[in-house]
Amino acid sequence: MKKEVKKKEAQKKEVGFITVINTIVGIIIAVFFILTLIRGLYLVSVLFLVLAVFIFLPQKILKFSKWLKLLIGVVGFFVLLIIIGLQVPPQEPVFEPYSLNEPFILDYGEVNISMVVYNATKEDKVVLNGEEITSEGVFIKVNGALINLIKLPVNIGIIVWVMDNQNNSYTALGYNLGEGPLQPNLKREVFYIFEVPKETTGLSFLVAEEEKHFKEINLEI
Repeated sequence: MKKEVKKKEAQKKEVGFITVINTIVGIIIAVFFILTLIRGLYLVSVLFLVLAVFIFLPQKILKFSKWLKLLIGVVGFFVLLIIIGLQVPPQEPVFEPYSLNEPFILDYGEVNISMVVYNATKEDKVVLNGEEITSEGVFIKVNGALINLIKLPVNIGIIVWVMDNQNNSYTALGYNLGEGPLQPNLKREVFYIFEVPKETTGLSFLVAEEEKHFKEINLEI
């Protein structure tokens, strides 16, 4: 008799546990229904709605065990996440155009830096680290300035490159960013050196602000 009572209590606990898990899964699916509806993914949102209704319908209507409902709900949820991944197009890069001598703000969250590009010149030879360097191509020297807009010194870690009108990219061969951290509200003159083929035209100077967000300055050469 005692064994039967304990068995029934264990069964009740198991049923209560799976009911709670099913409810949590159903709520998560319902939240994704709302999110996908807001984002305009109407077909997927309807499928999330159907899945949520399936989870919440009582066993009297749907002759499925709670464990089977949970399994279908979890599998269906991840299948719909895969469909969302296939439907959402990759984010296109954003290029903000600027001209020479036009200041712009680099927003790195807690760090904000004002930058301006004055000009770019072609050089047959340059001096880097005290050594004169020549090239079969041509060197592009980009001159500009930085101002630290926050109240604390910051170390400069700006990612830059140049790109020509054929979408070829060239990373910096060398640069001069001055000594030590960039102090608040002080302008610091800087330059970058790039090496490109002699026939290269239509160069732009690019500064990364975020992974897909760039400042683009027409160098007019």
